[in-house]
Amino acid sequence: MNPDIAQILRVLGIIAGILQQLGVPGLVMLLLGGPAAVLIAVLVLNYFAQRRQERVLEMYRKDMATVVAEAQTAAAKQLETYRADTLSVVRELGENQRQTAQFYRDNVELVKAYARMANDLSDLVAANVQALERLAGKIENNLFCPVARERARGQA
Repeated sequence: MNPDIAQILRVLGIIAGILQQLGVPGLVMLLLGGPAAVLIAVLVLNYFAQRRQERVLEMYRKDMATVVAEAQTAAAKQLETYRADTLSVVRELGENQRQTAQFYRDNVELVKAYARMANDLSDLVAANVQALERLAGKIENNLFCPVARERARGQA
């Protein structure tokens, strides 16, 4: 006989002896206790898995709270930087606008000054024209010059 078969038969004999000692009520209890033990084992394993999942979820919540707080801090810093930059740009634009307005006011004053100068210059030109006309008249009527006297008499 094969040694493995002999060993299997010996183990089966031991199991049969145990079952015989248990009797029918013990065998029924064993049959009902097996699924109950499996059910209890599944419930215990489920309980431990649920506790582990709750710990992981709590760690996830803490990590997310940290990430959200860091993101809010970073966003607040960026917003403050944006506000400062925008305020700087607005101030610079205001200064440029003020300079442009001053430039136009200065141009108005310059135009007024040119208008006064042009008015004074036209008076000067008119006075010069009158003086030149008088001079031309005196030159034409200059009888003190011998050449002019001869031309006036028609001898030249």
